[in-house]
Amino acid sequence: MKLHTARFGEMNVTDDRLITFESGIPGLEHFRTYCLLPADDKDESPFYFLQSTEESGLCFFLADPFSFYPNYEVNLDDSTLAQLNLTDPSHALVLSILTVQGSLKDATMNLKAPLIFNTAEHTGKQLVLKQEYGIKEPLLKQVTTEEGE
Repeated sequence: MKLHTARFGEMNVTDDRLITFESGIPGLEHFRTYCLLPADDKDESPFYFLQSTEESGLCFFLADPFSFYPNYEVNLDDSTLAQLNLTDPSHALVLSILTVQGSLKDATMNLKAPLIFNTAEHTGKQLVLKQEYGIKEPLLKQVTTEEGE
Protein backbone atom coordinates (compact mmCIF):
# COMPACT_ATOMS: atom_id res chain seq x y z
CA MET A 1 0.00 0.00 0.00
CA LYS A 2 1.25 3.48 -0.85
CA LEU A 3 0.97 5.87 2.05
CA HIS A 4 1.31 9.66 1.82
CA THR A 5 2.60 11.20 5.04
CA ALA A 6 3.53 14.70 6.13
CA ARG A 7 6.52 13.45 8.14
CA PHE A 8 7.98 10.72 5.90
CA GLY A 9 6.69 11.65 2.44
CA GLU A 10 5.41 8.82 0.28
CA MET A 11 6.13 5.34 1.54
CA ASN A 12 5.28 1.77 0.67
CA VAL A 13 3.76 -0.02 3.64
CA THR A 14 3.25 -3.76 3.96
CA ASP A 15 0.06 -5.12 5.53
CA ASP A 16 2.00 -6.54 8.49
CA ARG A 17 2.72 -2.96 9.64
CA LEU A 18 -0.98 -1.95 9.68
CA ILE A 19 -2.83 -1.69 12.98
CA THR A 20 -6.58 -1.27 13.38
CA PHE A 21 -8.06 0.49 16.39
CA GLU A 22 -11.66 -0.77 16.42
CA SER A 23 -12.87 2.30 18.32
CA GLY A 24 -10.10 4.65 17.24
CA ILE A 25 -7.90 6.45 19.73
CA PRO A 26 -9.82 8.58 22.26
CA GLY A 27 -10.30 12.03 20.79
CA LEU A 28 -9.53 10.71 17.30
CA GLU A 29 -12.20 8.03 17.03
CA HIS A 30 -12.81 8.54 13.31
CA PHE A 31 -9.21 7.55 12.42
CA ARG A 32 -8.93 3.80 12.86
CA THR A 33 -6.09 2.49 10.72
CA TYR A 34 -2.46 3.23 11.45
CA CYS A 35 0.95 2.03 10.40
CA LEU A 36 3.37 1.09 13.19
CA LEU A 37 6.92 1.92 12.17
CA PRO A 38 10.05 1.26 14.21
CA ALA A 39 12.29 4.32 14.51
CA ASP A 40 15.23 2.35 13.12
CA ASP A 41 15.47 -0.21 10.34
CA LYS A 42 16.68 -3.00 12.63
CA ASP A 43 13.77 -2.90 15.12
CA GLU A 44 16.30 -2.41 17.93
CA SER A 45 15.24 1.03 19.13
CA PRO A 46 12.66 1.56 21.90
CA PHE A 47 11.08 4.24 19.70
CA TYR A 48 8.29 3.92 17.13
CA PHE A 49 6.05 6.07 14.97
CA LEU A 50 2.32 5.43 14.66
CA GLN A 51 1.25 7.01 11.37
CA SER A 52 -2.40 7.32 10.41
CA THR A 53 -3.21 5.85 7.01
CA GLU A 54 -6.25 8.15 6.78
CA GLU A 55 -4.71 11.51 7.72
CA SER A 56 -1.22 12.30 6.43
CA GLY A 57 -0.47 14.79 9.22
CA LEU A 58 -1.44 12.49 12.09
CA CYS A 59 1.59 10.71 13.50
CA PHE A 60 2.42 9.78 17.09
CA PHE A 61 5.92 9.34 18.47
CA LEU A 62 5.93 6.30 20.78
CA ALA A 63 8.34 4.54 23.10
CA ASP A 64 8.57 1.26 24.98
CA PRO A 65 7.82 2.42 28.55
CA PHE A 66 9.63 -0.58 30.09
CA SER A 67 12.92 0.65 28.58
CA PHE A 68 12.65 3.82 30.67
CA TYR A 69 10.56 2.63 33.63
CA PRO A 70 11.54 -1.00 34.39
CA ASN A 71 9.01 -1.25 37.25
CA TYR A 72 6.11 -0.07 35.09
CA GLU A 73 3.11 -2.40 35.23
CA VAL A 74 0.21 -2.87 32.85
CA ASN A 75 -2.54 -5.26 33.89
CA LEU A 76 -4.87 -6.14 31.06
CA ASP A 77 -8.44 -6.93 32.07
CA ASP A 78 -10.54 -9.62 30.37
CA SER A 79 -12.45 -7.02 28.34
CA THR A 80 -9.26 -5.59 26.82
CA LEU A 81 -7.88 -9.06 26.12
CA ALA A 82 -11.13 -10.00 24.37
CA GLN A 83 -11.29 -6.75 22.37
CA LEU A 84 -7.79 -7.33 21.06
CA ASN A 85 -8.29 -11.09 20.73
CA LEU A 86 -5.10 -11.37 22.75
CA THR A 87 -4.69 -14.96 23.89
CA ASP A 88 -0.89 -15.22 23.69
CA PRO A 89 1.03 -12.74 25.90
CA SER A 90 4.01 -12.89 23.53
CA HIS A 91 1.88 -11.04 20.95
CA ALA A 92 1.30 -8.08 23.29
CA LEU A 93 3.20 -4.87 22.68
CA VAL A 94 2.82 -1.91 25.05
CA LEU A 95 3.92 1.54 23.90
CA SER A 96 3.46 5.00 25.36
CA ILE A 97 2.83 8.26 23.52
CA LEU A 98 5.63 10.80 23.83
CA THR A 99 5.35 14.56 23.84
CA VAL A 100 8.48 16.26 22.57
CA GLN A 101 8.79 20.03 22.64
CA GLY A 102 12.31 20.98 21.74
CA SER A 103 14.87 18.41 22.82
CA LEU A 104 14.32 14.71 23.45
CA LYS A 105 15.90 15.16 26.89
CA ASP A 106 12.83 17.22 27.87
CA ALA A 107 10.29 14.77 26.39
CA THR A 108 7.47 13.36 28.47
CA MET A 109 5.74 9.99 28.31
CA ASN A 110 2.09 9.16 28.91
CA LEU A 111 2.25 6.23 31.33
CA LYS A 112 -1.40 6.62 32.36
CA ALA A 113 -2.86 5.65 28.97
CA PRO A 114 -0.56 3.30 27.01
CA LEU A 115 -1.34 1.85 23.61
CA ILE A 116 -1.74 -1.93 23.68
CA PHE A 117 -1.14 -3.87 20.47
CA ASN A 118 -1.82 -7.44 19.45
CA THR A 119 1.01 -7.90 16.96
CA ALA A 120 -0.44 -11.14 15.57
CA GLU A 121 -3.94 -9.76 14.94
CA HIS A 122 -2.74 -6.24 14.01
CA THR A 123 -5.12 -4.58 16.45
CA GLY A 124 -4.62 -1.85 19.00
CA LYS A 125 -6.37 -0.05 21.82
CA GLN A 126 -5.55 2.80 24.15
CA LEU A 127 -6.06 1.75 27.74
CA VAL A 128 -6.44 4.11 30.71
CA LEU A 129 -4.80 2.41 33.66
CA LYS A 130 -6.20 2.45 37.18
CA GLN A 131 -2.70 2.66 38.63
CA GLU A 132 -1.40 6.08 39.67
CA TYR A 133 0.75 6.92 36.66
CA GLY A 134 1.04 10.37 35.12
CA ILE A 135 0.37 11.54 31.59
CA LYS A 136 3.55 13.63 31.50
CA GLU A 137 6.25 11.54 33.13
CA PRO A 138 9.81 12.52 32.13
CA LEU A 139 11.22 10.26 29.45
CA LEU A 140 14.73 10.71 30.80
CA LYS A 141 15.13 11.15 34.53
CA GLN A 142 17.26 14.18 35.26
CA VAL A 143 20.37 13.57 37.33
CA THR A 144 21.58 16.68 39.11
CA THR A 145 24.67 17.09 41.20
CA GLU A 146 25.58 19.86 43.57
CA GLU A 147 28.76 21.75 42.67
CA GLY A 148 31.49 21.45 45.22
CA GLU A 149 30.32 18.12 46.63
